[in-house]
Amino acid sequence: MIAGYLEHALQFERMASEETDPALKESLSKQARAYHKLAEERAERLHLSHPPKSRTVGQAPSCPHCGQPMTLIQTIPHPHYKNLSEEVFECEACGEKYERAVRHS
Repeated sequence: MIAGYLEHALQFERMASEETDPALKESLSKQARAYHKLAEERAERLHLSHPPKSRTVGQAPSCPHCGQPMTLIQTIPHPHYKNLSEEVFECEACGEKYERAVRHS
């Protein structure tokens, strides 16, 4: 079930990355975040480590605080998963930071 939630989140993130309408893009991103939250809640109920928030390499997220594009500032190996890296983004508009796990090819 957790993997299914994460797959749905990835699908919505892909749709959002291709969308040009700002309102629809935000709606799709919001749905992706909801699926990530479901995965995290399920993992917590099952006493598992939190699932990674994965996305496709090369897609910069929008700031969860102000909606502006974020800039990649750091990439580090994921502490628990060998096939993932942690990307750290920062919003130039408001300074908000955002981390996500990204699968390697």
